[in-house]
Amino acid sequence: MAVAAAALGMGGATAAHAADPPEVTYAASVSDDLGILQIGARSGADIKSITAHLVSYASQTEVAEIGTKDFRLFSGTRQDGTWRTKKPVKLPEFGSYRIDVEVTDADGGHVFQQSAGDFAYFVIAKFGALTVDRTAIDRDHRDVQVEGTLYGRWPTRQVKPLAARQVQIDVDYWTQTTVTTDAQGHFTASVRLDAAASVQAVFAMDGGTPTVLPGESELIQIGVDQIPTRFTSTVSATDIDLGQPVTVSVKVEQETADGWVPLAGLSGGVLFGPDDAQRDGVGRFTTADDGTFTMTYTPWRGGYFQFALDTSDDPFLQAGTGTSDVVHVHGASKFTAFTAARSDAGQVHAEGIIDFPDGGSPGRIHVHLQYSPDSVNWSTLTTVEASWGGDGNDFAADLDQSGAGYYRAVFDADNNFQSATSQTVFVPASD
Repeated sequence: MAVAAAALGMGGATAAHAADPPEVTYAASVSDDLGILQIGARSGADIKSITAHLVSYASQTEVAEIGTKDFRLFSGTRQDGTWRTKKPVKLPEFGSYRIDVEVTDADGGHVFQQSAGDFAYFVIAKFGALTVDRTAIDRDHRDVQVEGTLYGRWPTRQVKPLAARQVQIDVDYWTQTTVTTDAQGHFTASVRLDAAASVQAVFAMDGGTPTVLPGESELIQIGVDQIPTRFTSTVSATDIDLGQPVTVSVKVEQETADGWVPLAGLSGGVLFGPDDAQRDGVGRFTTADDGTFTMTYTPWRGGYFQFALDTSDDPFLQAGTGTSDVVHVHGASKFTAFTAARSDAGQVHAEGIIDFPDGGSPGRIHVHLQYSPDSVNWSTLTTVEASWGGDGNDFAADLDQSGAGYYRAVFDADNNFQSATSQTVFVPASD
C-alpha cells in the first residue's frame, strides 16, 4: 500500500514526447480498495494494450493475468494516464504479489517491465460507529463504556464481521485495555478517565487468520463536567490616597449538593489594575482550611483585584476567576497660590494656582470660589475651570460679593485626586 500511495503522487508526471517509447510509471493496488489493480503508463503514441501478470513471491509462479479488456482509463490520457481494473481481482490466497507489466502503443512500441510494483491482496479492518455511554465524566463518574463492531473488508469488496479478533481501546492514543470481538464482531469495554481525553478503537495485526491489515475507528472526545468555584472578597477601603496600602480578604468555595463549601489548600494568583489589559502582579496565594486568604498591596493607580484559581492538579474543578470592588487611588492636590482683593469697582477679584504633584491632572479642573462672613459657614459664589499656565493650573474670577468677609478656593475630590482647599483671605468692605 505504501507503493500505491507513492505512485499516486506521480500523477503530474510530464507527458511523453511523440517519439518516446512506452514506459510503465507505477503499478500497485489501490490503497483503500485493495482488490483493484492500477497501472500508470505513458508513451509518445496512444497506449493500446496493457497486460499485468501477478507473480507469487513465495513460489515465483504466475497466479493471474489481467488483460486490456479488464482495464479502464481512470485518469489522464491514453498517452499519459492511470488505468484501473473494472472490478476487483480475485486470487486464491491472500498475500503480496509482484506485478509485471506489458504495454504496447499505437506505433507498435512495446515494453515489458518486471517488478513494476506490488499488489497487496489482504483483508482491511474497518470499524462501525463507535459509541460511548457518556460524553463527559465528572468526579464521581469516571468510567466510560465503549461499544462497537469490527468488520473486515475483503479485496472482493465483501464486508463481514471479524470474530475472535483483538481490539485495543486507546485513551489519548495509549492503549488502556484490549478486548476480543464476539461472533458478530461486536465488542464492549470500559475505560477509566482522569481528565478530558479522546477514545478510539484500534485493530493491530494480531496473527489471526485471515491476515487483516490494521484499522482504527473515529475518535470520540470525552469532556469533563467541572465543579463550579467562586471567589467572594472584601477590601479594607475603596478610597485611598496614593501610597496607602489596601488589604483584600478572600474566600474560595466550590459548589456541592449541600451548597457552597470552602476549598482548602488550593493555590492561585492575584493581579491588580484598572482593566484586563493593564494589570500588575500582586502575588500567589494558598487557601487556609476555611478556604480564605488575605493580601495587602499598595497600588499606584486605581483598579480592582482579580483572582484566578489554579486547578491544573484537579481537572474536575472549574478554573474560576473573581474580582474585588474597585479601589480608587487619589493623587495629591494642592493650591500653591491664592489671592483675593477688592477692585476699584467694588468687586472682589480672586485668582490662584492649583497643582497635582503626584502627576497627571483631571481632564477638567473645576475650582469653587467660596465666601464666608465668619470663616465658618461657606457658600460657593462661582465655579471656574483652571488651565495650565506654565507653573501650574491658573484660575481667576471677579466676584460680586460686596460685604467684608473671607474668601477661599476649593477643589473636590474625584476618583483619582484628593480634595484641596486654599488659604483663606479676608477682604474688608469697600470704603
